[in-house]
Amino acid sequence: MRTAAGRDVVLAALWTLVTVALLASLLGAGEFLGASRSIPAAQITVVLVLAVVQCLPLALRRRWPVATLLTISVVQAGLLAVLPTGLAIWTAAPVVAAYTVGSLLPTRRAVTVVLLAVGVETVGAVVGATAVVKQALGAGAGIGGLGGVGASGSSVLVEALALVATAVLVNGISASVGSWVALRRRHESDSRARAAESVEHHETLTRSAVAAERTRMARELHDIAAHHLTGLVVQAGAAERLVDVDPERAKESLRSVRSQGRETLDSLRSIVGILRETGDDATGTAPVPGLRDVGGLVAAARAAGTVVDERVESELPTLAPLADVTAYRTVQEALANARRHAPGAGVLLTTTVRQGRLVVVVENAVPRGPASSAPAGYGLVGMRERAALVGGLLEAGVVGTGPAERGPAQTGPAQTGPAQTGPAQTGSAETRPVETRPVDGRGAGDADAWAAAAGGADAVGARTWRVRLELPVETEPGAADGRDGTDAADDAESAESADGAVS
Repeated sequence: MRTAAGRDVVLAALWTLVTVALLASLLGAGEFLGASRSIPAAQITVVLVLAVVQCLPLALRRRWPVATLLTISVVQAGLLAVLPTGLAIWTAAPVVAAYTVGSLLPTRRAVTVVLLAVGVETVGAVVGATAVVKQALGAGAGIGGLGGVGASGSSVLVEALALVATAVLVNGISASVGSWVALRRRHESDSRARAAESVEHHETLTRSAVAAERTRMARELHDIAAHHLTGLVVQAGAAERLVDVDPERAKESLRSVRSQGRETLDSLRSIVGILRETGDDATGTAPVPGLRDVGGLVAAARAAGTVVDERVESELPTLAPLADVTAYRTVQEALANARRHAPGAGVLLTTTVRQGRLVVVVENAVPRGPASSAPAGYGLVGMRERAALVGGLLEAGVVGTGPAERGPAQTGPAQTGPAQTGPAQTGSAETRPVETRPVDGRGAGDADAWAAAAGGADAVGARTWRVRLELPVETEPGAADGRDGTDAADDAESAESADGAVS
């Protein structure tokens, strides 16, 4: 049976069969069949019946543990009263019942119930030692001729004390084991609850960081779009009114619309997935650097005392606007983390292109000894979110000790090119998971991740922290020669004008 009550019924039946079989073998099958020996058949019959009655209450041990133990103790007292002198037997029933009381009841109540059970069994021990019931059943001397009817007062006292001591040990030890098991179960349950609470707390912090990132994204998008697009609408309306009145001024207005459109496109590169920064430009509309401006980050890191080895293994590709700024911000965050958590460690920055995807890897040694006391942050969580929004993938962890903590490669809602899929679908060997230890979980902050990485550094020797970013390369028209889509549109417009002039 699958339920606990069903299992208890099966247990009671099994213990009944086992107990009867063992007692019958111990007392002698010949006596049970009526053969004439030192133990009368009536005495054997009473013992076996009491053994059956004693095991049956185990079927209800979880539902009524106190009643089960006291009932079994009463039957145990009867067994002690009728068993041959010198043969003190405690079946499995009192052991299991006392264990159940210890595991299910509070300690104070369990002690009280166990003492009551011992008291009941003490009565049976005294009656058994005096051999009053045994004499009524026709029993003579005990096992091996010890005790029994007509025994001296001293031997009766010794046997009674021995039976009481056995009752105390059997019930006390069984209940103590049950109490210890219950305490261990409660401890494990509390540990699981605390672990689940900790995971939920970290997940809440992560969700908050992602939500804050998206809120900033929406605010920046609104500010820049409202500023530039309003101007575009006004100038386009003016051009519409001037087309018939003053064509030259209308053309000038349209050229201004195109110029401001380019400026808007540059500005929007910095909006989605980035944080607003205070700079010298009070208007906040200056373009934010992209992948080609990473050299400035490297120079700043070197000026701050960090040894940075930059390796560009292929020509820098043209990225979608949001992917471009994501690459820049990821390198910026990785260099900042290296300075913060591994001061003095050298940094290797590698940029390459593999089968249509940009791969940026930032590596530095994990310091030995205690981790840095820098405050926890969620920069890598934000970077992973940004990468996923543009169809990319961010991995961060310790090289060579396990699968990396990976962010899902999803198509971002702000993508301008064709939908990109995760790196697992590209078939590139370079896009397989990096062998890293997953210390930067979705619920852990940056400082927690570095502390986990540094915690085992002494045990395994030098380790390398790796941040690996994959981004889809821009495939829009005009990207091949590194130009905006507006430049390609200019060429198309010029071609149309030339065709009109020829015709």
